[in-house]
Amino acid sequence: MNHSITLQILRCAAALVLLAATAKAADVAAVPAKEIAVGDRAPAFTLKDQNDQEFSLATMIKKGPVAVVFIRSIDWCTYCQLQTVQLSDALPEIQAAGGQVVVVCYDVPEKVKRYTHRRKIKVPVLSDADSQTIDAYAIRAITGAGDQTGSAQHGTFVIDKSGIVRAKPYLTSFDGRAAVDALVSALKEAGKSN
Repeated sequence: MNHSITLQILRCAAALVLLAATAKAADVAAVPAKEIAVGDRAPAFTLKDQNDQEFSLATMIKKGPVAVVFIRSIDWCTYCQLQTVQLSDALPEIQAAGGQVVVVCYDVPEKVKRYTHRRKIKVPVLSDADSQTIDAYAIRAITGAGDQTGSAQHGTFVIDKSGIVRAKPYLTSFDGRAAVDALVSALKEAGKSN
């Protein structure tokens, strides 16, 4: 057999092996995370907020129950912006209930900083630009293309001091009072579970 033909066959074989490995990795990456249910352990995360301060779930739960509120985008979702303002305004009430709240979005830190500083947002808005936390909580939006790829669905997880999800209140309501009341109630209940 000619040396150049043997070399071409080896190159083709190597390319096929690489292609198969890439396809296998893509299959593994495409497997969606299991939905997090009430009673499940919350996935750990460490993310930075609009002030470059690091927030880890492990550290936060030591202080009491935590509401992790996922939004689609602080940059382009008007409802998400409204919800973030409502949570910021309600922060004293949330803290009085013994709870904490963080907002998680897929927006890059610069977009998070720009919006939160302009609106003087007091709650931590955490940037999950690579969507790893969004994926860990199985809350990635199934719609969206281009710049919207990687965004979260709306969702809230109330996590107690032992790291267990105690509630998943549905907070998407233009009536901010109802959403805040539901969140405060869920945080109080989570505080009793420890």
